[in-house]
Amino acid sequence: MFIRVVCCLFLGWFLAACQSGTQDTSPKSGEGLADSTCGPGMQEPKAAPMAAAMRAMADQAEAMRAWIVSDSSTRPARPAWAKMPFEAQRPTDTTVLVEEFFEKAKAYHEAHRLVGQQPTAQNFDALVARCIACHQSHCPGPLKRINRLMIGS
Repeated sequence: MFIRVVCCLFLGWFLAACQSGTQDTSPKSGEGLADSTCGPGMQEPKAAPMAAAMRAMADQAEAMRAWIVSDSSTRPARPAWAKMPFEAQRPTDTTVLVEEFFEKAKAYHEAHRLVGQQPTAQNFDALVARCIACHQSHCPGPLKRINRLMIGS
């Protein structure tokens, strides 16, 4: 019986010694944690097709603006500005697909056609105004970027 008590005490002491030797190395309150949402080999989240089309439209609008404001004596020939049927793409939020959205898309395409025929600052600003009008009621996030496209006031 004495040996059992001694063995239990020895084992208890041994376990206690092992426990006290370990230190808690886990990070406190998120410190030092790696962000595993976009680690090496991971792809960024994919945008809905309409969002991707809108980004392409914004890139094209920036190129259009740069061409229009450039010195007409040194600028290259006007590039072809592609029509972008964004309204035919799947949106991030399908609740935007209301009649008003499609009316505004039609007005955008008409303004885009006019800029293609007569690439003036006034026509370009009218095109940007169409973007602003739609984004004030649908997806206001990119309004700052859109507003910066304006050439005039």
